[in-house]
Amino acid sequence: MKTHLTAAVILTLTLSSCATYTTPGRPADMATFTDPKVKKAYVARPAIRFPANIAIVRVQEGGYRSADSKGYGEGAYSVVTTRDLEKDGDIETIAKLPGIEGVVALNRLLLPSTLNSDADLREAAAKLQADALLIYTVSTEFRSDAVLPPLTVLSLGLLNLDKYRVNSSASAVLMDTKTGYIYGAIEEGSNKTSGAFIFDGSDAARKNAEREAYQKMLTSFGPFWQRIYTRYR
Repeated sequence: MKTHLTAAVILTLTLSSCATYTTPGRPADMATFTDPKVKKAYVARPAIRFPANIAIVRVQEGGYRSADSKGYGEGAYSVVTTRDLEKDGDIETIAKLPGIEGVVALNRLLLPSTLNSDADLREAAAKLQADALLIYTVSTEFRSDAVLPPLTVLSLGLLNLDKYRVNSSASAVLMDTKTGYIYGAIEEGSNKTSGAFIFDGSDAARKNAEREAYQKMLTSFGPFWQRIYTRYR
């Protein structure tokens, strides 16, 4: 990594000291901005009716796995049905918001084995007579500010990762089941610091960070939904 960085710096200094001319790149393909999928997104209109039924689903990358969860389905994404972040009271919290008649979570019995677009989720939500679909995902990164010596730290067991940081964010969109119209998006994050997380076999730090990010997202959904309800009822 250091070698590549040094080479890049030397190359930059060398080029900056010479008179050079770079041929401009080709123009952008304007067809990219007139894609039928983009046009379809603009054509979509809200069709929600109140009091509304809401379906909830967590999605992750295809082939997603964690210590206690496994995503269902192949293709562009997978659906996580195991409640490793969620609590029983979460659905009740959403169900108590004004303009909501009921809340239900999608399960794998309603989903095809191959998942490639939002249409697969919307079809499953339609089977439950849901007016809108709350789709959310969680992203987590692990970072350490420590610079590790090559042998002494790992081989002698002297590692102390008191600055190991777990960063999680939870993102969600509310989508109309019938039309695919996006009512809005939410994103919340969480930062946690954990000691010796990788080496003690514990997965608690990740779950705590993801749970906090998810909880913040859930809390933000209240005022978010209130704006939707006020505007479209």
